[in-house]
Amino acid sequence: MDDVISRRGALKYLGLLAASAAGRQFLADWLPSSSASATGENALVAMHGMDHSAEAESTTPYVPQFFKSGDFKTLEILTEMIIPADDKPGAKEAKVANYIDFVVFSAREFEPSLQREWMDGLALLNRESQKEFGKTFRMATGAQRVELLSDMSLPERDPGAHHEGYSFFRLVKNMTVEGFYTSRIGLIDVLDFQGMNYMSEFPGCTHPEHQN
Repeated sequence: MDDVISRRGALKYLGLLAASAAGRQFLADWLPSSSASATGENALVAMHGMDHSAEAESTTPYVPQFFKSGDFKTLEILTEMIIPADDKPGAKEAKVANYIDFVVFSAREFEPSLQREWMDGLALLNRESQKEFGKTFRMATGAQRVELLSDMSLPERDPGAHHEGYSFFRLVKNMTVEGFYTSRIGLIDVLDFQGMNYMSEFPGCTHPEHQN
C-alpha cells in the first residue's frame, strides 16, 4: 500500500511540475533521459517543452529555491538517512534533497500546505533534538540522529505507539523514496530500469524447441 501511495505522490508532483516552464526544465535535468534516440513509431514521447539532450542537462550547481542553507543541510542529512549508500548509490548521490526542495518551492502554486508541513516538521525535529541532546538535529552526532529518527518512526513498527513527529517522518520518507526512484541514479543505476530504451526489432522466442 505504501508503494502505491509513493507512486501516486511522485506522479502527482511530476505532473504538476511539468505545468510550469521552470518545472519542465528541472524535470529535464532530473528525469532519466533516453539512452537511444528513435524516429517514427519507435519515437519516445516527451513532455512538451522538455529537452532531454545532453546539451540541455545543467552542469550548474543546484541552488536551493525554498529551504535556507541550514534547513537544506538538514534535508540532505534526512534523505541520506532514509536511503543511505551501500554497494549502490543512495539519496545523497542521487541529490534527492534537490528534488524535494524544488517540489516544495513549487508547491506554493498547487499545494501551499506542503510548505507549512515541511517548515513545521523541521522546527519540531530541531525542538526534539534540542530537548534530547542540547543541539539542533544538524549539529547532533550520527548516533543521536539515528536515535531521534528511530523514535519518530516507532509507530511504523508498532501500531500502538505514538510520536508527535511521525507524520513528518512519513512525509520525509515518502518524498525521499519518490525522488530517489524517479532520478537517473535510482531508476537506472539501482533498479537497472531499461524502460527508456527501445528495441529496433523483436527477436521472438529463442528456445530451440520453439524454432521452425
